[in-house]
Amino acid sequence: MGWIVALVVWIAAGARTGRVAARQPTPLRIAMVIAVSSAACASTLAVPDVALRLDALAPTAGLSEILLELAWTLFAAASAVGAVSVWPILPRRALRAVATVIYAAAVLVGTALAGGYPVPALVFIVLALASVVITGILHVAWTPLGRGIALVVVGSAMVLVAAVVGLVREAAGETWIIGSSGAYTIAAVVVSAGTVWVLVETWLRARRDLRRMSVLHSVLVSRFPEVVEGDGKGSTTVLRASDSIAHVMDALYLQAGAGMFETRAQNLPESTTERSRILARWIDDPAGSEVLDTEWIAPPQGMSPRRWVLQLAEAYAEIRHSPVPVAATEPASEESVP
Repeated sequence: MGWIVALVVWIAAGARTGRVAARQPTPLRIAMVIAVSSAACASTLAVPDVALRLDALAPTAGLSEILLELAWTLFAAASAVGAVSVWPILPRRALRAVATVIYAAAVLVGTALAGGYPVPALVFIVLALASVVITGILHVAWTPLGRGIALVVVGSAMVLVAAVVGLVREAAGETWIIGSSGAYTIAAVVVSAGTVWVLVETWLRARRDLRRMSVLHSVLVSRFPEVVEGDGKGSTTVLRASDSIAHVMDALYLQAGAGMFETRAQNLPESTTERSRILARWIDDPAGSEVLDTEWIAPPQGMSPRRWVLQLAEAYAEIRHSPVPVAATEPASEESVP
C-alpha cells in the first residue's frame, strides 16, 4: 500500500513539474512543485523497505526518521511560500525576501531535527500550515481552481492537526516522529490530488466538450473549411476543445454572411433555449431558413462562448433526432409583433 501511495504522489509531482516546465515559472508554481515533491519524498521514506535500507546505512543516526521529518518540514515551508505569494498586501519585490526567510527557517529547524530536537520543526509546521489553511479558506470557491485549493487546505489541515498532536505528546515526554502517523500519508494523497485537480478537471471537461460538440463542429467545418488552420493533431486536448469552439463561432459568422447581407428587423427571443433552437434549425437548413443577423450568433449576455456553443450543440443534436417544421422555428420580425 505504501508503494501505491508513493507512486500516486510522485505522479502528481511529475505533473506539476511538467506544468512549470511548459509555462512561465512563478513563485506559486515553484512552491507547489517543491511542496508536492516533498510530500512524495515523505511518502517514499514512509515505506518500511525504504526506511530499513536507509537505517542500514546509518544504524545509530536514524537516517530514515531524520529525512522523513525534513521532508515534511520542507513541505510546510514551500506551502507557506505558496500561500504568501497570493497575499495582495505583499509587494512582488518583497516576495523573494519573504520566501528566503521561510526557507532559511526551514533549514534551521532541519538542523535541530538532525540534532534530535523535533519541537522547533513541529512549531514551524504548525505556524506555516496555519497560514496555508487561513489563506486557502479565503480562496475556496466552486470552480476548478477553488476545488483544488479546497483539497490542498484539507490536506494541510490534516498535517497541521498531526503536528499539534506531536507537540502535545512531546510536552508529555513521549517521543514523536514527524510523519509517522497515518494522517500524514492520507494528507500527502489529498494534497497531491489538489495540486493536479485543475489539470485533470480541465482535461476531462475538454474531452466532454469535444464529444458534445463533435457533430455540430463536423457539419460546420465541412461547410466552411477555411475556419480551420492546420490539423490540430499536435495540440493538447484542452487547446483542441478551445479551437473547436472558435471554429464553430467563425463558421456561424460566415454562414450569416459575415454581416454583409441586409436582414429585416428581427427580435431576439428572451429565452436562450428558444434562441438556440432557432439557430440549430438555421444551421441544419440554411437555404430554407431566413437569413439571420450576426447578433443572433453572439453569445447571450452573461454566457461564455463555450457554454453558448455547447448549448447550440445540444439543440442541434435534438433537431437531428426529432426534426420539427421549419416554420415553427422562424424568428419573429418587428412587423409581426402586435
